Amino acid sequence: MPKIEDIPALPSDAAELLEAVGYLDVADLAGADLHQLHAELVKANEKLQIAETTPSVADLKSWRGELGDEAAAEENFADDDADEAETSESEASEAAPKPSDHQGDLHVIEMEEGVTNFENEQEVIDMLQMSPTAEPLPAALIKENRLAVSDIPEGILLTAWEGELEVNVMNASKPTEAEKREADAKRTGLMTSRIRGFDQADAPDHVVKPLDRGKPKDVVSVSKDLNSGIDPSSRRFVRGVLHPSPGNVKTSAFFTAVVQILLVANLIGIPWMLIHEYRSGVEMMGWVIGLFSGLVVAALCYLFWGLSARCRICSQRQFTPKKCLKNKKAHHIPLIGYIFPTALHALFYKWFYCIYCGTAIRLKK
Repeated sequence: MPKIEDIPALPSDAAELLEAVGYLDVADLAGADLHQLHAELVKANEKLQIAETTPSVADLKSWRGELGDEAAAEENFADDDADEAETSESEASEAAPKPSDHQGDLHVIEMEEGVTNFENEQEVIDMLQMSPTAEPLPAALIKENRLAVSDIPEGILLTAWEGELEVNVMNASKPTEAEKREADAKRTGLMTSRIRGFDQADAPDHVVKPLDRGKPKDVVSVSKDLNSGIDPSSRRFVRGVLHPSPGNVKTSAFFTAVVQILLVANLIGIPWMLIHEYRSGVEMMGWVIGLFSGLVVAALCYLFWGLSARCRICSQRQFTPKKCLKNKKAHHIPLIGYIFPTALHALFYKWFYCIYCGTAIRLKK
């Protein structure tokens, strides 16, 4: 069909303006209302500024007058096409079998040799009834995702199938109650069914009952007769948070205290024994070796079991020397430090203050 640009007397800017308002070929211009078209051109030219002057109604009439021969030719071609279509339809109707020939069949598919029509099989019919319906993809979606023709799956025609066909009908399981509840939990927005009025909220029967208290945890609460008859300000009053492994803490405290006592005994006792042996002539070497051996054994036990005790709260090692600020609640003896007093306090009173965080840790339920 001829385009707008094919009109000889039509200027290029006028053709561009006509295309801007949607008139692309001569058929659109031939069937248009000239006054309505002129109003559309005026509005479009005011916004787009395509042509210097908007074409008048007289210009539109002159341009459409030049389309007389071309429009007539188009009508002749259309009539010829209609005649050909009617002829082909009549031939097809004559060639088509009558309903009486096929005993009332709705349609007849001519099958080639070696091709089978499986749509009449009951198993295939059941499968098609349960299968989802394929929907055509919009052209905009294909263009947006840059899909190629090979990416789009090809439809399978069961009316002309070559070879054997394997049908696998699967029943999709319905969603369980748990899945439905999970879907309801993901619902967002305001649920009007749960909105209550002020009168209902102030009703006397609307009372919120507090939850029942469970048993007190052993970590915080002490046993009933543990501190009976003991002054709370006394050191023998067991307090604090229960340690999860009190036996480990007691073992660490014991070897820590032993190694420090033997260290002081070796530093003082070995020189005194050697001086005493020199002055009196009494053999003291056995005592020296025994005292030093005890220190070595105690040091090994301290390395294996004395360094493992940690605080229940801050997880710091309690009996490991560390150069840092200590808590003001920690057990301390001047010139001796923090580790030895903490170990003795844990052994004798079954509780102690953490050296670093100051939390009271008890070793007895």
